[in-house]
Amino acid sequence: MNAGITDAFVVINGPEDGAEFPVVRAPLRIGQDIACEIPVRLDSDVRPVHALVTTVSDGYRVRQLDAAPVYVNGKRAGMFRSRIVRSGGIVQVGHTQLAVECVPDGLAARSHGIVSETDLGWLMEGIVRILARSAMGTVRLLFGFLGKLRTNALLVAAILIALYFFVPSFRDRVAWAAWHATHYVRMLLGR
Repeated sequence: MNAGITDAFVVINGPEDGAEFPVVRAPLRIGQDIACEIPVRLDSDVRPVHALVTTVSDGYRVRQLDAAPVYVNGKRAGMFRSRIVRSGGIVQVGHTQLAVECVPDGLAARSHGIVSETDLGWLMEGIVRILARSAMGTVRLLFGFLGKLRTNALLVAAILIALYFFVPSFRDRVAWAAWHATHYVRMLLGR
């Protein structure tokens, strides 16, 4: 199957049986979307972006990206509980099974000593992303409210000015309130 030049994911059971996807860089995504590095388009149970694959020493870390299940060697991988697959291992998305073939000079073999993300790191990064989105939503909501408040304040100011100039009794009440406020402030200051 694999020419031995690079690591590959090879469909061994599924609608695209025999299709080979060489691994030239990581991370890579498995899914129906044409932009995925491993596009599994003929399996209707595969989501647009179904799984994420990153390199680890002598293998690949597989994690679920959608609610649909991903299995590595028969064990379920989750979004925050990834699974490691090495040469000869099987990754299943939908009804499609992909065999992992690692070669001596492939990306996984060249990953010795490279620090890869952990499940805890992935979880923390996800929490930070969620908090950042929540904070941005709160800021947008606040600025939207302030924008409406400013618009409403201008409307209220315009109404008060119109009342002051066109309703004499309102003008008298404003003058009375202003005199009392001034008198109260003078009393507080002792003048």
